Amino acid sequence: MSALIESFLANDGKAKFIESIEQNALKGKNILLLGGFIEEFARALKQQGVNFSSLESQNEFKDSIQVFLLHPLNLNSYPKILHFLYEVGSEEAIIALLVSAFYSVYGGDLELKTFVESLDVGNLASECNLSEEELEQIARSFKSQKSMIVVGKDLNTHKRVHNIGKILALLARAFSQIEIIFLESAPKEVTARKKMPIETLEGLECYNGLVAYLQNKPLEEPILEVSKQFSQVGKIQEEGKIEVQFLESQKTIQAKLHKNMELKGMVGILWIPLALDFKDFLDLNNGFCYKQVKISKVA
Repeated sequence: MSALIESFLANDGKAKFIESIEQNALKGKNILLLGGFIEEFARALKQQGVNFSSLESQNEFKDSIQVFLLHPLNLNSYPKILHFLYEVGSEEAIIALLVSAFYSVYGGDLELKTFVESLDVGNLASECNLSEEELEQIARSFKSQKSMIVVGKDLNTHKRVHNIGKILALLARAFSQIEIIFLESAPKEVTARKKMPIETLEGLECYNGLVAYLQNKPLEEPILEVSKQFSQVGKIQEEGKIEVQFLESQKTIQAKLHKNMELKGMVGILWIPLALDFKDFLDLNNGFCYKQVKISKVA
């Protein structure tokens, strides 16, 4: 059981797990995708009867149904999915802001009110680079339609994962009309743990410069998929073999540089072959899937 699920359940969070959802049970609902790669969500939800590709070509979804994606990677292959960007690493603040946005629309009890009043919403939204108007749009769409939040696996290794689990649990308790669905498998055993109060939010960690978003894929060699802007800042214009250095750990890996014209911004995707141990590229004390990097030509 991941640290996220453990913290969520210990704080009385009520959730469902993707494998236990009945076929087509998710259709006809507004969806917020949070904490995972868009293609990971697309694969998982397609098995449950929600096909993102059909949003463009079929009448399977009513006009009132909206799908939102919150993710710092500026890449979205599904134009009808409304993608809101935010700063890498600010997931704890993002979820707190969602709680605040839902409270402004739904209202809530004293526990919820106390938490929301402890937040400096304007400052948090500014630091996360996510506007209050975008948050309000999500919240209001959820009130008008049956809705759910689908949580991916990226949050499992966030350094503030335990507090994220507590805030998600508060959201689940306060807004029972919003289903929370995890892409993880349901835990076989749940150990009773003491409910803990939500901690004060920490200041946001800065991810300046070039950032690699680590993902697994069946490949023969690692590939760093980047935007035109990323390659310009990295001072490597042509595709080919490069060395990627992780600034925090000083570890390096050789990869093939590939430009994706649909990708924008300073966050690229480092595809790591399934045959390699993913953990070899993570730091002992920081296993988060976003890493600040430096790239250079292979001599």
